Amino acid sequence: MVRSRVQLATSYAPGVLLTWEGGKGICRSVPIRKPVQVDRTTENQIFDGIREFAENWQSRALSVRPSGEVAPALALDSDFYNVRTGRVEIDRQHFETTDPSVVGYVPYPLMFQCGVCSRIREFASVEELDRQPLPRRCGDHDGRWAQVDVVYAHWSGSVEPLSPSGYRFDPADSRVHRIDVCTCGARNYSLHNRAPVFSEWRFVCNECGIAKELKKPDHDTYEILEADRQAGGRQYEFIEVNMLPVSYRANSAFYPQRGNFIEFRNADVVDLLTEGRRFDLSRALARIYDVPFAEPSDADIEAALRHAGRTTEWDDYQDLVDMLRRAEERGSEEGILRWRGAITQAREAWYESGVVDRGQVQSPALVRAALNREGWARRYDPIRLALQHSAFVEEHIAERLPVFEAVDVMTPDAQLSNVAGDPAALARYRGTIGPLLDRMGVQRMVLIRGLPICEFSFGYSRVSSGPIYQRESQGRSVSMPVRLKAFDALPVQGTRKHPIYVTRQRNEALYFRLDEAKVRQWLELNQVPDTPPEGVHIGQRLIETYQDFGPFLEDYKDRERGGTPRSLGAYVYLLLHSLAHQLMHSLADLSGLDADGLGEHLFPADLAFVLYRKGMTPDLGNISAMWRNHAEDYLRRAIDPRLLRCGSGSLCDARGGACPACIMVSETTCIASNQLLSRTVLRGGPASNWEAATAEPIVGFFDPRIRT
Repeated sequence: MVRSRVQLATSYAPGVLLTWEGGKGICRSVPIRKPVQVDRTTENQIFDGIREFAENWQSRALSVRPSGEVAPALALDSDFYNVRTGRVEIDRQHFETTDPSVVGYVPYPLMFQCGVCSRIREFASVEELDRQPLPRRCGDHDGRWAQVDVVYAHWSGSVEPLSPSGYRFDPADSRVHRIDVCTCGARNYSLHNRAPVFSEWRFVCNECGIAKELKKPDHDTYEILEADRQAGGRQYEFIEVNMLPVSYRANSAFYPQRGNFIEFRNADVVDLLTEGRRFDLSRALARIYDVPFAEPSDADIEAALRHAGRTTEWDDYQDLVDMLRRAEERGSEEGILRWRGAITQAREAWYESGVVDRGQVQSPALVRAALNREGWARRYDPIRLALQHSAFVEEHIAERLPVFEAVDVMTPDAQLSNVAGDPAALARYRGTIGPLLDRMGVQRMVLIRGLPICEFSFGYSRVSSGPIYQRESQGRSVSMPVRLKAFDALPVQGTRKHPIYVTRQRNEALYFRLDEAKVRQWLELNQVPDTPPEGVHIGQRLIETYQDFGPFLEDYKDRERGGTPRSLGAYVYLLLHSLAHQLMHSLADLSGLDADGLGEHLFPADLAFVLYRKGMTPDLGNISAMWRNHAEDYLRRAIDPRLLRCGSGSLCDARGGACPACIMVSETTCIASNQLLSRTVLRGGPASNWEAATAEPIVGFFDPRIRT
C-alpha cells in the first residue's frame, strides 16, 4: 500500500488496525526502524512538547478520583514517567526520531471463525499460524475461515482478539494469569454472533454447551486494581476493568497523539529555560523589554580587557559598535539586529569567561518571575513565549526580509501584489491597507514564505482521544482514566526504543503585531489591574504580574461560580486569541483553506501572533494568493460589525463569548481548546461569564475611543 508520510505517522501508525488493500484481511501496523536526524534545538522542542503533553494528560487522568486513588500506571505508559516517584520524566534513550516513510503490517487479530459452523480457532503468533495453518476441513464440511473483525479494546491502551479466554489473579505472586479452558476442561468454542448487538453475542463451549458473555478484564488494569484491593486499597467496580468489544474499523480503537511547533535555530529558546541559566534568562528578558540593566560601563570593560591582555578584543568590539551606529543612522532594521546580536555575543563571551563582571537587572519582580516560573503551564508561559518571539522575529522576519522570504505587507514585492514597482499604485495601496490595519490596531503585518513547521506523533490512546473516558453503565456515567501509550517498540535488539515520527514542512504564514499604545488604551478603558504607564512595556509588566493559567485554564471554565477577576495576563491573551480566531475564519473564507487546517501561535507579552498553514502536503501559496486577490476584503471582514456577531442566534450574540457558529475552531486546532475566547473583546459587550456578575461591560478593541 502507498500512503503519505503524514498518514503513516498518524492514521497508519504502529498499533492501528486496518484492512489490507483489496479487503484481503485485517492487519496491525508495526514499526520499522528508519532513524531521522534532527538538530539539537528541534530535538529539545520535541521532547519538551512530549513532556508537557504527558504532564497535562497525567494531571487530568489522575483527577477522576480523589488524590492517590488512581495509580500513575493507569494514566501513563512507563516510558513517560518515573515509576519510583510517579512524576513525568521522558528518558530520551527510550525513544528514537523516525522517518514515517515506511511502516510494517502483520495479520491481526489471529482469531478465525468458520462461516459454516461458527467454530473459532485462535493463534498466539503469525509463526504458529504458519506452522499450523487453518485446516481445509472443519468437522464434516469444508472450512470457510475468516478473521473475526471485532476486538476487545480498553482505555488502558490494550487491544486483544475477541477470545473466550479470561484472566485469574493469583495472590501468591500478585500476577494475572490467562485461563484458556472451559470449566469442563475443553478448549473448543464457537462464537454465536448473528445478533445485531454485542450484548447478545455468546461464546459457546463445543463440549458442554456452556455460554459465556463477551466479558473479559483488561490484563494490566485488573492486575493493578486487584493487587491494590488485596493490599487493603479501594474496592473497584468490574466496569473499570472489563474491556469493550468494538469493530476494528471503529475510530475508538486508536487515537494517535501528536504535536507541532515552529522551528527555531537559536538554542536559547530552550536552553535559557534550564535551571542553570536563570540569571541569563533575566538578562535576556531585560534586553527584550528595555528594562534597565546595571551592566559594566565601556570604560570598565576596556580596563578589564586591557588588564587581561586582550586589548585586540576591545578594538574589535569598538568596530562592532561603529557598525551598529551606522546601521541606526541608515535605519536598517536588519543591520541593527545583526550588529546588536554580535555585540551581545561578544559581551556574553567575556561574562562567561569571567574576564568582565556581570551587572544586575533593575526589576526585582522580573527576576523573581524568571526564578519562580517552573510551575507555570508551559503552553501559556509568557517567558517561554517571549524567548520564542525574539527568535521568531530574528530568524523568520529580519533574516528573511532581504531575500523576500518574508514580506511586510506595506512594502509588497511583485509576487504579493502588482503594485510593486508602480509608485502611484503603491501609494493608493498603502492609502487603503494602512488605515485598515490602523483600525484593527495592527502595527505590523508580515507574510512569511516557508515558515518551518515540525509535526511529530509519539503515542496513542484507545477508546477515548483524551485522558478521561465516560463509561456508561446502568444509567450512570463513570469517569475512567485513559492511559497514554508510546508506540510499539522498534525492532532493535538489546534495547527498547519507541519511534517518534517526525514530519517537517515549510508553509506560508501571517505575522501580526498589535500597536502597544492602543492595547494600553484598551486595557485602561477596561480597568484592567497592573496596566503599565507609558514608558514601561506591557510585556514587562505582564511577566512581572503573571498568574499561572494552569494547563486547562480552569479559572476560565467555571461559568456557574464566576468571580475570576480581571488580570493583565488574561486580558492580553483574550484579546490576541479572539483576534487570531477572527482572522483565521476570514482567512479560511477567502483562501480556500479549511479553518481546521490553520494553526495559531500566540506571543502574549509581545502582543503578537502567527497564523500558519498546518498541512504537510506541498504548499500551493493559498495565503499569498488570498492577499494578492483579496487583501482589502480580508482586513475589512475582520472589523465588519456584521461578522463580529454570531450567526447562530441572539443568545450567543447577546451574551458574548464564542460558539462553533462564530469564532471557535475545533479543539484539536485551537492552542487553548477554545478557552479565553470572546468576540466581546473586539466589538464590546457584556463581561465574560467567568467574571463576577457585577463586572463592568467590556469596551471592544475596535471601539472608536481607542486611538493612537
